[in-house]
Amino acid sequence: MSFKRYIIYSIALLASLPAMAQKIVFNSTNISVGSTLWKKPVTATFKFQNKERTPLVVTNVDPMCGCMVTTWTKTPIAQGKEGEIQVTYDAMQLGHFDKMVDVFTNASDKPVQLRFRGIVTNGEVKDIADTYPYRVGDILLNTNNIEFPDASKGDTVFARLEIMNDSKQVYTPTLMHLPPYITATAKPTMLARGRRGYIDLMLDSKKLVNLGLTQTSIYLAEYTGDKVRPDNEIVVSAVLLPEVDENLPALIRPIFKVSTTELNLGSVGKKKKLKGKVQISNVGRGVLKLSAIEVFNQALTVKLPRREIPAGQSVDMTIQLDMSLLSRFKTQPRVLLISNDPDHQKETVTVTFTE
Repeated sequence: MSFKRYIIYSIALLASLPAMAQKIVFNSTNISVGSTLWKKPVTATFKFQNKERTPLVVTNVDPMCGCMVTTWTKTPIAQGKEGEIQVTYDAMQLGHFDKMVDVFTNASDKPVQLRFRGIVTNGEVKDIADTYPYRVGDILLNTNNIEFPDASKGDTVFARLEIMNDSKQVYTPTLMHLPPYITATAKPTMLARGRRGYIDLMLDSKKLVNLGLTQTSIYLAEYTGDKVRPDNEIVVSAVLLPEVDENLPALIRPIFKVSTTELNLGSVGKKKKLKGKVQISNVGRGVLKLSAIEVFNQALTVKLPRREIPAGQSVDMTIQLDMSLLSRFKTQPRVLLISNDPDHQKETVTVTFTE
């Protein structure tokens, strides 16, 4: 066998190994690149690591859009070694872009989704205001609402807070009231005037107590000795998925469906409360069980007749939005549903309305 054929054979063999033998862990699955000029392509680099003994192979990266080009590490990644995926957007359309990329590996039959965001301008839009729309005194932030990628028990996942020092002093990025399951690392550790940096957040899912949604508030300190207050609050959300039997036979496997993932409750007018319904269906053969029904925003309430839905049946979930409470919370009104469908564990229903 020639050396070239041996390499091809080895890669094919690696790709055919059992899915549970590898584990791909990204530094971040959600990157915001800020702004770029029209027709000036911009690239995001997603770095990952193989956490298991068996070599990891990225078999394909699907950008799902002709406006993006992807390149990635194509050689097998040994345990503890890193690879990267580069996604380039052509910037041929003005305005905000929010793109998803599917990454296929020999670690799972399901792809990992990467999110790539930014804005394309013609030079007239202010870069700073678009990239950092939130302010804590003289410190600018790209968001005040952080969401970690979904995690299973034992996973370590990452998120990033981007910041800019708009003050006249050197700034030391500091987060207060971090819970035990989150650690933070600022890069650089000190920001000169007008400089940009970020704080990487790491979630240790082993320290999460409850399955489903866990939310907490952390606070960005503007200076040493700063206090907790509403304007420096950052809401952090994490979703811990339960273990499921992926080898469940088709004869007893439920299939989870929702009628819509975007529920518009109509016009507010003088109404204090808005209501709407989403139909939840089980089109599989086994009993569908909803282990969690939770809201990201406490202005929402949810009613469901039952959490177990037999095969071939549907139920209506009623969602109510209290307009008097909406402004108290920073998170977008959404409902989280977690099921025992091995192929569709999680669904999120976003709630909107018109003024």
